[in-house]
Parts: sequence; structure tokens; C-alpha cells
Amino acid sequence: MKLRQFALIFAVLVAIEASVFAYYYDDLLFLRRPMGLIVAGSPDGFRDRAERALARERLTRSHLETIAQAADAFGTVDLEVRALERLAIDYRSDWNVRLRLADAHRRAGQYAQAERLYREALEITSGSPR
Repeated sequence: MKLRQFALIFAVLVAIEASVFAYYYDDLLFLRRPMGLIVAGSPDGFRDRAERALARERLTRSHLETIAQAADAFGTVDLEVRALERLAIDYRSDWNVRLRLADAHRRAGQYAQAERLYREALEITSGSPR
């Protein structure tokens, strides 16, 4: 009888822990879904989860890439810029990220930032100073 009670209590505690985990990491778990499911959903639901994720101090490259791609699909350039800016800080030598960030700034109407980033990407790829 004691073993059965122990197993029941253990199962309840595991269920509680899993629920707390799922609640706390809802934004990150959402961003692990396939891109087709994310963009098929609500733009507001995506924005809420992306905002919560971007408020975190640390995110994986995969999470940031997902935010940038989904934001582009939803047309929310502000979120795309924020995700790409974090990627550009973490991966300074990745000229592809800089080009994507420059393009996002251009689409947001931030032409001075876009031009600066395009020039930096050109500098990285050509190896010549401005």
C-alpha cells in the first residue's frame, strides 16, 4: 500500500512540475514549433510570445531566428529588427545577419541604420575599409 501511495504522490508532483515548466517557458516552447504552425496562428499570440521571449536575458540562436522569420511573415518589422539586432550582437562576424538586419531597417523606414549596416556588411565581405 505504501508503494502505491508513493507512486501516486510522485506522479502528482511530476505533473505539477511539468505544468509549472510549461507555463514559465510557454514562449520558448511556442517558438520551437514548426514555422508553418506559428504563422498559421494569431499575429497577436505570436507578438505576445515574441515580446516575452525577447525580454529574456538569454535566447538561443534558434529562438531568435524563429522570431525574425515569423515576424517577417507577419509583417511585424519591429520584432524582426529586435531579434536580428540580438543576433548581430551575438554573431558579429556573420555578414548574412547584418544584411538581413539592414534589410529589416530599410523596410522599417530607418534608412540611416540600413545604410550603415549595408556598408559594414560590404566592409566585412570585401575586406576593405570605407
